[in-house]
Amino acid sequence: MRELDDDLLERIHSTVREGDEILTIGRKRPNVIASIDRDGIWVKTLRSDSRRSGPQLVPAWMIVTAWEHLQKAGELSHAVLLNDLNVKRSAFVIALLAQFIDVVVRSTEPIVIELIGGAHS
Repeated sequence: MRELDDDLLERIHSTVREGDEILTIGRKRPNVIASIDRDGIWVKTLRSDSRRSGPQLVPAWMIVTAWEHLQKAGELSHAVLLNDLNVKRSAFVIALLAQFIDVVVRSTEPIVIELIGGAHS
């Protein structure tokens, strides 16, 4: 099982904290960060609240896969994340990456984010 490495974990911690709410890009659905660790991010959603199932883990591999693709390609679409990379929590993952200081939302229909700046690290 893949974990968040030091750099990505630090990047996430510098962007969001426990209790923060991230809205998905398309439908503006709230995702509340319950906790962050190397295994991934525990997230509360409207769905988990309605089911009273508590926070659900967005596994580290989904975040790592998305971040690596974004770094390599310079952009990432929701369709690629969901269909090609098989990330089932794609709306949250792409919204999370869009919070990074060097990532911008290039399009909301379709949803596409882009890594800005020269060197991708």
